[in-house]
Amino acid sequence: MKPTADSLPDHRWWIPSTTTLLAAAIGLTFILRMKFWGQPFEMDEGAHAYMGWGILQGLVPYKEMYNGKPPGIFLIHSLLFLVVEPTALNIKIFATIYTLGTLVAVFLVTKELADKRAGLLAALLFGIFSTGPNIQGGGVNSEVFMLLPYTLATYSLLKAVKTGSRKSYLFFGLWTGLACSFKQVAGVNVFWFGGYVLLQMWRARDWSTIAHSFKNGLWVVAGMLISWLPFFFYFLLSGALRDFYFWQTTASFRYIVEGHRGMSNFTIFWRQMKIVLSENGLLWLTAIVGIVWAWKHYLKPEAKDSEIKEWSWQQTAWVLMATWPLFSFLGVAVGGRFFAHYFIQIIPSLAILGGVGLAKIIDELRARRMGYFRRPEGFLIAVALLLFIRTDAPYYLTYNGIQISLKQYETPLFSVTRSIGKHLCERTEPDDFIYVWAVNPEINFYALRKTPSPYLMHVSLDKLPWDAYEEIMQSLHRASPKYIVEMQGTSGFPALQEYIRENYTPETDPDLDRLKQLVPFQIFRRKDT
Repeated sequence: MKPTADSLPDHRWWIPSTTTLLAAAIGLTFILRMKFWGQPFEMDEGAHAYMGWGILQGLVPYKEMYNGKPPGIFLIHSLLFLVVEPTALNIKIFATIYTLGTLVAVFLVTKELADKRAGLLAALLFGIFSTGPNIQGGGVNSEVFMLLPYTLATYSLLKAVKTGSRKSYLFFGLWTGLACSFKQVAGVNVFWFGGYVLLQMWRARDWSTIAHSFKNGLWVVAGMLISWLPFFFYFLLSGALRDFYFWQTTASFRYIVEGHRGMSNFTIFWRQMKIVLSENGLLWLTAIVGIVWAWKHYLKPEAKDSEIKEWSWQQTAWVLMATWPLFSFLGVAVGGRFFAHYFIQIIPSLAILGGVGLAKIIDELRARRMGYFRRPEGFLIAVALLLFIRTDAPYYLTYNGIQISLKQYETPLFSVTRSIGKHLCERTEPDDFIYVWAVNPEINFYALRKTPSPYLMHVSLDKLPWDAYEEIMQSLHRASPKYIVEMQGTSGFPALQEYIRENYTPETDPDLDRLKQLVPFQIFRRKDT
């Protein structure tokens, strides 16, 4: 007779201390993320860092620095730079420590949902897969900072379901609002909560439940408003409230419309999914195992009972957790673009479900020994594990930071912009200006020099409801930059061409010539310097 999980001796495969195991998961995550500390910034990461530094220089976001991202991502950089020097390495170290907080939040959610063992496994899964190079998890994009409040919102919602506490609903709204301050797509939590409320109403079908759910919704709204009030008053007092409104609403909707224009986004989606699944297939499969287990134990309706029974809080919690990945995926897809780092948003939900699923897989392995892998799902998990190792191992064992960037973005551009920024920093004074005609504000951050123009990324300028080109020229005349970096053609901007021709001369340097063999660009120095 084959042994079962219940008939096996009660000896564990792990150290019985929860704290020790959680510390091990934290330590492994820290070590994995260290590999990406030397990777150069891409343009969004550079924009966040520059704007965080710019706030400390007295510049106001959306008024003197244009960007469509919410203000939380800039503010957290500013707060960091009050404590440490504004360097890319310090941002990477801080993001690593910050991510460890998200790992602990994943543990807490899973422990609340299942038990400590599943929580530890979920924390381990999150630590490994949230760092995945194919989703650019080792970087410092806004999703990395969004995940902590995004996951804490889930913890608060589970507490609210379990206890009915209005304070927990308030905190769900508060954490969701803070997550939205890093990236707007965290707002899918609102629709997730709305689905939960509708489910409650449908099951109860009485006015008292509807009124109670409405009151809970008001507490959620109150929490979200509280989280955004400081931003509102900051921009009001800075005279930038209208600018803030434009870049958070009009510009964001335009971005979404442009992303969904045409059918190419489906091609991009499937191409990205292939890349993501090659790395995260194991995580997705363990999450499916967790959902299947929950279906059997909590969600499967009894065919013999046609009456609507009151669900236990565990049943409601599992319905919420089984649907959270779907809403998280909605956050990935809402913009119509499927950049690799967008998929970071799904990792906490999959890790939580995967922690439960992995616990059940371990039980099966203990009961069946290695015979589990003869089953179809076991075979798929084994293949996914091997594919994951094959995909990610070179990043951790072979590539350096520059090679990682080249593999991820298929261009040496960002290592070149880092060199350009350092070159200009050495040749300028702190009060000098540098203007970059490109989509690479990381140059200004590396140089720690302000740009005279509020435009950090020169893309879709003709679609703005004002003359962006004229505004750029006015800014250049007001604060003439010592250097101008041209990394994209100026043929469509004759006024800039003439301005450079009359006031600047090309910078010559052997190091720059070597960089130009990798990426075409020009650097111009003002003639009177």
